Amino acid sequence: MIRFDPPGFLDDFNDSQAQSWSDWISQQLDEARIKDGSDLGWLHDGPRLQFFNPLKQPPDANATEIDITWTAFPRVIKLQSISNQDRWRTADNSRDAQDEYCEWSVFREQGKISRVTFTSEAAEYWRFMAAVNPAKVLALYQQHVNASIKLEDLFPNGAYEPRNRWNHSTSGGAMHMVQRNNTLGAEIELAAAATIVRQRNGTILTSEQELLACGKYGQPERNSDPHIGTLVNGLARKKADVTLANPIGIYIAGLSIVGWKTPDESSALDYWKITRGTKDKALRAEFEVPKEKGFSVGDISIYGYPIEFGSQIADFVTIKLTGLATRFGKSTVPPENDCCTVISPTPKNNGEINVAETLRAHPPRVTRN
Repeated sequence: MIRFDPPGFLDDFNDSQAQSWSDWISQQLDEARIKDGSDLGWLHDGPRLQFFNPLKQPPDANATEIDITWTAFPRVIKLQSISNQDRWRTADNSRDAQDEYCEWSVFREQGKISRVTFTSEAAEYWRFMAAVNPAKVLALYQQHVNASIKLEDLFPNGAYEPRNRWNHSTSGGAMHMVQRNNTLGAEIELAAAATIVRQRNGTILTSEQELLACGKYGQPERNSDPHIGTLVNGLARKKADVTLANPIGIYIAGLSIVGWKTPDESSALDYWKITRGTKDKALRAEFEVPKEKGFSVGDISIYGYPIEFGSQIADFVTIKLTGLATRFGKSTVPPENDCCTVISPTPKNNGEINVAETLRAHPPRVTRN
């Protein structure tokens, strides 16, 4: 391995741009490893010495990749809702409600759903691409969202706006994620923080909520954060060095169609299409029935309920990140005896990663086409 590939092995960059992206990812891993929490006002938050940069510390031959998966539907919404209809409607109302590293947008024709698009692409990647090749950004929006999109729609006042008119709602299209927690920086930070083995009164912590509360690396009500943290920490407890597998990204793992029924008894999977990334590293997917079939997405039922919301499909979509563990049993990093503790006023954004600030503070070296 000589450099990090772009998420999903995308080919949007030329060689020098791809190298700049790799350099930036490498820098984020290095900083996540040595971070001690002082920039956010924490004690006992690092360094994370079992988290490593595979470009600087190549994994051993016994390295193992582990897919960590969770459901795309927001668990926070599910916990707060009184019925399925209520939770489906709420999740479909705003991209800000879609906080499980997956966002979607719904298209309708004559009142019925005709297409639902899902994305797990991070905003950092698109900010980077906008800096090196604005024309490519426009071309991809035109290809995947709407052919009528103009450059000024995406670059008002000359700067790329991630939450532009074509990428901010649940009905006008979804090119990449915009919910503030759904970032690549958050993925890296969560994975790194979860590698700290923690103990309290001599007992090693192992449960999801104990680890998350002690390490303060995510939100307890989400599907993703507690689950990711626990599995990563489990690898660290085996005295392994842990990192994120190349290419680093958040991916759409797949769609289950258990309980689905189409009008002509065809398989609903026939209408699921990966449109960016690879089969195993999917970044964008669409669910759409070809017009020649004579029925639409809204005519398909799931456990007897016709599809009226994109979030009904999200119930059956899984998202993943892939960890890499190596040198099992060899780590000499001792457990941390204390939980993260606030030592200064509440950090801005409650400790969440701010994409714009991250890129401003650590801009990649770029080569414009």
